[in-house]
Amino acid sequence: MIQFRFFDPHPLLASFVQSIFLVDHVLEPGEGSIVGQYPPTPQHCIFLYIKEKFQAKKVNDTEFRLRPKAVVVGPQVTRMELTVSHDYTVAVIGFRPGGLFRLLGIPMEEIFDDGFDGLELMGSDINELVDRCAEMASLEEMHQRITHYLLGKLTKIKDLLPIDKALFHMLNYQGHLPITQVADLACLSLRQFERKCKERLGLSPKVYSRLIRFSNAYRLFERSETPNWSEIAYLSGYYDQMHFIKDFKEFAGITPTMMEEELKRKPLRFQKEIRF
Repeated sequence: MIQFRFFDPHPLLASFVQSIFLVDHVLEPGEGSIVGQYPPTPQHCIFLYIKEKFQAKKVNDTEFRLRPKAVVVGPQVTRMELTVSHDYTVAVIGFRPGGLFRLLGIPMEEIFDDGFDGLELMGSDINELVDRCAEMASLEEMHQRITHYLLGKLTKIKDLLPIDKALFHMLNYQGHLPITQVADLACLSLRQFERKCKERLGLSPKVYSRLIRFSNAYRLFERSETPNWSEIAYLSGYYDQMHFIKDFKEFAGITPTMMEEELKRKPLRFQKEIRF
């Protein structure tokens, strides 16, 4: 049995936290290890592995590595594979564009395309949070504990700037706003905007826009039992199949039809319920 719970952030957290998403999965009797795909998303996150640590690897690596209790994931451009052997509960703190930068105060280019130990980036209290959540009897209680932890970080948050609001517009418009228009909303020249994007997102505005569209397409795919790729491409804002397949190959490492076969072999759908 699997439970999903999405929580909107506390009003005081809403300028940098997008959502808190909890997944609780109890394996059925005789159910073995489960492997799932995790392609890149535009959302920076902190993953809290509450019951059991995950094993993960980049798609081209040969061996899985055990992840820490808390993992900070900034800009991603490479598909990951995750495997679970027992019952698991995971909490995902999803940040608004630029939100993780505002929390950590480090350029996102420094945590590019990998999962980083939360203990090293956040301090020992992040592991203490995971331990306290493991004592909670319900997902609601876990959410309250995580919210309390984040509220305690408010004094360290960098100020909200026009660029942060502009990046959120970029996400809301599914990457379809012209970059020059987003730069104007940020009150920056195009060159300044591109530099600040690298700092806050770890990616150029153009790559970030493409990643938004790809992620929308991939999540539509995970939600469909019989995917219609032409319809998915259209709904995600692709106007021709060539650009759709190009982005899919860049961010997933394989074509859409190959990913469909991959999901049949490794059926865990990690991104099916994600919302931005």
